[in-house]
Amino acid sequence: MPKEYEHLSLNSVQKSTIVFTSFSKRNFYLRSHISQFVLVNGHTPISPFMNFDYNLAGLVDKDHIRVANNTMIARCDELWVFGEVSDGVLAEIYMAGRQNRVVRYFAPSLDGSTFHETAPEQVRLEDVSPWMWEWALAGKNLDRWHPRLRFNKTYPLIYPAYSKRNFYLQMQISQFCLNNKVVPLNPFMLFRYYLGGSVPREDVYRANNNIVNICDEVWVFGEISDGVLAEIKLKKEQGHRVRYFKIGEDYPITFRANSGKTILFEDPLLEEFRHLLT
Repeated sequence: MPKEYEHLSLNSVQKSTIVFTSFSKRNFYLRSHISQFVLVNGHTPISPFMNFDYNLAGLVDKDHIRVANNTMIARCDELWVFGEVSDGVLAEIYMAGRQNRVVRYFAPSLDGSTFHETAPEQVRLEDVSPWMWEWALAGKNLDRWHPRLRFNKTYPLIYPAYSKRNFYLQMQISQFCLNNKVVPLNPFMLFRYYLGGSVPREDVYRANNNIVNICDEVWVFGEISDGVLAEIKLKKEQGHRVRYFKIGEDYPITFRANSGKTILFEDPLLEEFRHLLT
């Protein structure tokens, strides 16, 4: 009988609410604080400004980002609004309302270090007409109002699994996924290398595993570390597909599909668990 693979992250598999964090680009600087706030409250944050930075630095067509963000809203359990409501935030609130998602509102403290829940009536508007805000709260049709609302399609969700040795390729990996019309929930971007140690590692493990769970597939890039092997095991146990990609050595970076039979392990001792790959 094959040996059972164990990893510390596999002890944190409790399900939690998946929260799409919605906030204006004026509050971009608060993105890590917002994700930290959601994590320490026991939930899993999906932040577009963490996952894609600022439109993935222009590496992909902006329409791909729009479809990706709409997809993430559709797959989350709740939408939490932080700070002022801009036109983009209003579009996200409207989409969440159409999908019967819970929407909650939070105001930042003066120094932006924490947040307190507030009522919709107390929300400040950022270049949004009061009548449009009233229409959105009343559930009136705004489909023709914002460019993002014209994108009704969604893409599959993909969890890109890769070793911290390839941390520097995070942007290129997300670019590759988006150009292949899938939405990457990129752990090294969502949690910015565990948010600088600002939350317990167990909270990050739990959130990371929840993201693996909601994704349609896991795509593995490069050599397999112990953490990546745990993510593969978790997805395989769900009966879902795992795909493998070899990282090219030339520039610009390329990714080539691989069967998994010749994928390398970072630690030769992991070789005994190769059966988990197939």
